[in-house]
Amino acid sequence: MQKAGRFVVGVALMLSILLSACSGIGRHQPTLSFNPVTETPEPQLPTAMPTYTPTFSPIGSSGNPLVMGIIIKEYIAGQNEALQSVVAHLQEGLGMEVIARPFANYVDLEAALQRDELHLVWLETPEYLLASQKSLASSLLVTNHLGVTAYGVQFLGHKDSGLKSYYDPATNSSTFTAAQALAQLAGLRPCLTQEDSLSGYWVPIGLLNQNGISFTRPVLTFSFSAAMRALYIKGVCSFTSTYAISADPRTGSEVITDLPDAIDKLPILWISPPMIPNLNLSVSTKLELGLQNQISEFLRGFSREEVGKNLLSQMLNYEVAQLEPIHDSSYQTLRDILSTTDVRLSELAR
Repeated sequence: MQKAGRFVVGVALMLSILLSACSGIGRHQPTLSFNPVTETPEPQLPTAMPTYTPTFSPIGSSGNPLVMGIIIKEYIAGQNEALQSVVAHLQEGLGMEVIARPFANYVDLEAALQRDELHLVWLETPEYLLASQKSLASSLLVTNHLGVTAYGVQFLGHKDSGLKSYYDPATNSSTFTAAQALAQLAGLRPCLTQEDSLSGYWVPIGLLNQNGISFTRPVLTFSFSAAMRALYIKGVCSFTSTYAISADPRTGSEVITDLPDAIDKLPILWISPPMIPNLNLSVSTKLELGLQNQISEFLRGFSREEVGKNLLSQMLNYEVAQLEPIHDSSYQTLRDILSTTDVRLSELAR
């Protein structure tokens, strides 16, 4: 009986333990908390696109023609037709597309050069000096005009002035240097043309300055014939300067008709070597050398033909005997002379 009681108590205890365990089923278990390490994702770089290299058509090909610039200040009958004819010959001779662009003034032509819109340009000497100074163009060909590719200046005095001539008519050259021959002009007054003329104003002033020869304020006559007339009548000025080498203005119709003894009365005191190149054809400094040579070779041959000579003369409104090569160094003597003056090339290149 006692054993049976202990058994009942044991069973009851086991039941109590089981009921307690079962009562926990369904309750929320404590949540474990932790902070996982977050990895920084790799930056997503944009997918590289294939590199595109633009291809430019070579100069002279369709769509990228060789462009020749020329200054035409006023209408001259037949000039445009000659220009188009020269372009047509260039196209055929070079085997490439060529066009011409006329300009009313140098300022507009230079602007086109700065924008790399021109490859060839026809330039007078002041215009070339300015373009080359800005590294926009380099001389390629020069016109042979009246048998020469450059001209100079000559100083004239009056026969009665007592000034000595250092000129040899047999060789059309001077017998002494500028410093020796022009020293006698110190303190005298010249008759000069005007400030837009190289040979009639800036070069003679530059030569006097270069050799340390002082002079009084010039009388401006606005033309070579007027300067020689003023010197001829005496009392206005003691000497004058004109262009030389290519021709002698003393023999011009404007002078010799009224002053038939001008050559005797107005002797040459001193004559310079040729130092002012004629009208030239320049090329953009960015034009490839091989193409420059190709253009030069064709145009030189073209200018020796009668049809080429005539077309170039009409196109330029300037008598062209032929075209000859010229290097930029041919302008250095002139640059040195002008460097002694206060000339503004921009006022000469218009």
